[in-house]
Amino acid sequence: MQPVTFTRTAHRMFSTTRTMANATPPSQPLAHLKYLEGTAAEVLGTVFSRCKLRDAGKHIKESAIADMRKAKEIADKKVMAKIAEESPTRLSVEGKTEGLLGKVVGCQGMKERAEAKIKTAQHKVG
Repeated sequence: MQPVTFTRTAHRMFSTTRTMANATPPSQPLAHLKYLEGTAAEVLGTVFSRCKLRDAGKHIKESAIADMRKAKEIADKKVMAKIAEESPTRLSVEGKTEGLLGKVVGCQGMKERAEAKIKTAQHKVG
């Protein structure tokens, strides 16, 4: 049985260099996809004992987390402006729903935003 080897093409498939990274704002959905790509590369590198692929996967995941945080900062500014106008009931429902979804999918950003909505709703009520 032949050992599995990765060609340069397969390795490129798992590298995420964005040529226009500074020109485009970070996107949460794209950052999440990038994180999944990093996870896949890391797992494949571990399974097939390819240190470079595993390390590249870790690097991709770290970069994706940084992109997620940048995108969240941008989105939070917009969300906070809308929160000020929303009713306490709606904020409470949205916060609880978003918090539950954040726990289910393991998204820290969703949990943080949910807490902010719930606190704002409580502050508006009383």
